[in-house]
Amino acid sequence: MPSKREQIVAVALRLYREGGVAGTTLKDVAAAAGLPVGNLYYYFRTRDDLVRAALQACEGELSDLLARLSPLPPRAWFGAYFDWLLADPAGAARFGCPFGTLAGELRALGDPAAAQAAQTVALYLGAVRERTVALGRPLSDADDLFLAVQGAYTVARALNDPGFFRQGVERLRAAAPQLRSQGDLAP
Repeated sequence: MPSKREQIVAVALRLYREGGVAGTTLKDVAAAAGLPVGNLYYYFRTRDDLVRAALQACEGELSDLLARLSPLPPRAWFGAYFDWLLADPAGAARFGCPFGTLAGELRALGDPAAAQAAQTVALYLGAVRERTVALGRPLSDADDLFLAVQGAYTVARALNDPGFFRQGVERLRAAAPQLRSQGDLAP
């Protein structure tokens, strides 16, 4: 069972993803966590402390995902990665990338936590690059795939269209050079 602090962080991360960091107050977090705002200060002295804790939880989510995928050979890794992307198209359409959206907002706000959020996105990109290179493909293939996934998140969020996200990711899965063998002639 998660501690009260962990519960508060999970609530904050959910609210940040749903309404943005700028649109989420400590009062909002306290209410959603079911405690008086004064009690929130027992766990987090400042809003920045809570944001940093939420970012650590976000990185933990990514680390958990990568740990689950890590034992897989590269092609199976990509198959599981695409399955993960498609597990919640409605969430993808409403909130965008669970890692990149938060990082982008913090950067736009000039928030000091933006650097920490960017490290999480770099970890995500690094995992895609590592598996792409393991298949003998150039980094540009990894970057193209990563950018296309982020584009699908962005457009699906702008349109609030889970079907667009699902369709986009399915197309990426079918076209991903990482999933074709070296001998394939198709680009």
